[in-house]
Amino acid sequence: MREFLSVFAKRLLKSLGIVTLMVSLLLLSGGNGSLIGALLLGYFTGGIFVGTMVYRIWRSAGLSADGAKKQMLWGLVLRLGMLFIVLFTAVHISVQVFGVTVLGFLLFYGLSLVHLILGNIDIKRL
Repeated sequence: MREFLSVFAKRLLKSLGIVTLMVSLLLLSGGNGSLIGALLLGYFTGGIFVGTMVYRIWRSAGLSADGAKKQMLWGLVLRLGMLFIVLFTAVHISVQVFGVTVLGFLLFYGLSLVHLILGNIDIKRL
């Protein structure tokens, strides 16, 4: 599992770096370079979201069905609460900050899911 997560993290960081460069250039060319921090906040939120999801799944793998259900529900409440707090704060700063924060979160979350799926497909081929 640790080997899989190591490969997953390397691939994710590489693709995230490419996407960050493209979005940052887009923001800078539009005169909105100050929104790059909001993009990074979205990445950070996505990282916490995906990290807690993976940790809860890993932790619940050895539990009974009831224990795993409680573990996953508690994790869902924590993830959604954290997402609500960050996005609620961002929308109170400005609509642009909210939009870029959501974009950063969705980019991180989407790329993470794609890399998890591809990693799972690679494991099944072996």
